[in-house]
Amino acid sequence: MLKLEIINKAMDYKKAIITHLADQKLQFDEGLIPEEVISNKQGRIQILTQTAMIEGEVNFFDGDEEMKTFLEYGLDRFGEELQELSPDMMATNVTGPIHIKNVRFKSISASDSFIEMDEMIVFSDQVVGMAIVK
Repeated sequence: MLKLEIINKAMDYKKAIITHLADQKLQFDEGLIPEEVISNKQGRIQILTQTAMIEGEVNFFDGDEEMKTFLEYGLDRFGEELQELSPDMMATNVTGPIHIKNVRFKSISASDSFIEMDEMIVFSDQVVGMAIVK
């Protein structure tokens, strides 16, 4: 349990690693990291859960777009509304939400088929591992 006044100060280690690596990939794609230091130069992030492989692009919420997707808007509003609650309230089930766009979801039990989605949220407590894939 965490008090709401410190929930935004708490670091979710799994989410931090995933978003850091996705950001490094973006920096590489933009030419900010020299090509000669990276061997696999293409790919999307792939997250492994207990039951699925989820492939897509991590959303960093750093754009200035006027129009947001429903999940972008909802997550922004959630953060704002948390600030309005009493700082003495306690939160449970605190894990970092990882917002992924252009998603391909493949169940491990039915690996021959996949579902495509515009976006989804994966909660970090479900993450077993991650990779950058072609």
